[in-house]
Amino acid sequence: MYRILIGFCIVGLSVAGTVFQSGVPMPDGRIVGGHDADITSYPHQISMRYNGNHRCGGSIIAPNMILSAAHCVNTLSGVANLTIIAGTTETFFPTGQELPVREIIIHEKYKSLYQDYDAAILVLDGEFEYNKAVQPIELASERPEHGTPVIVTGWGTTTEGGALSNVLQQVEVNVVENAKCKSAYFIALTSRMLCAAVDGGGKDACQGDSGGPLIYNNELLGIVSWGTGCAREKYPGVYAAVPDLRQWIIDTRASKANVGRIEFL
Repeated sequence: MYRILIGFCIVGLSVAGTVFQSGVPMPDGRIVGGHDADITSYPHQISMRYNGNHRCGGSIIAPNMILSAAHCVNTLSGVANLTIIAGTTETFFPTGQELPVREIIIHEKYKSLYQDYDAAILVLDGEFEYNKAVQPIELASERPEHGTPVIVTGWGTTTEGGALSNVLQQVEVNVVENAKCKSAYFIALTSRMLCAAVDGGGKDACQGDSGGPLIYNNELLGIVSWGTGCAREKYPGVYAAVPDLRQWIIDTRASKANVGRIEFL
């Protein structure tokens, strides 16, 4: 299991591996309470691998590009030993297609302290061949209303501090308006973030799901980013909001692709 832990120190409070109600986030990709899924239902989902091991999730946005979380890659010294596997339901013995990463582009406004603008595009050395298990996902342009059901997927741990899932998991949660989410995370929550949870807790993303997709109406609504633990009552999962980062994604993708060959979503 790969888990990203960062120590924070702000206004005299030192935080390492946890989040207090001061709102300083621990950027663990955070699925709990879900069930098995098949990759053909979520063909945009990928497994980011480092030295052959699952590190984070992500989403296909072009044949040679992956959208993931900045905190999944910001501590890497380069692209050596970093690959992407698409078209697999299982992660321990994956099938599907694998390509190395050629370049990492982190959002220029990304701030690791609060995980603001937590988005990165990975340019691949080669292109995925689309089939029923490998497809790009469209980018959401608007946020749904408070309480709207959304789906998050990944191979992360199925309990807080537990083991990774071999089989892709999916779970349905509900959008939580930012004004309500601020009661849990205070100043750490920015307008580029989106929250989702269920009443009473028990369903959420978890460690290893970082960078993966939050989906609404078959569009990419969010990127798994951070939160306090996993599936805890009163602490929603926090996602980088794709509608607020959409133009950066489109512009960056256009600058790295042959516009004539790629149909923008």
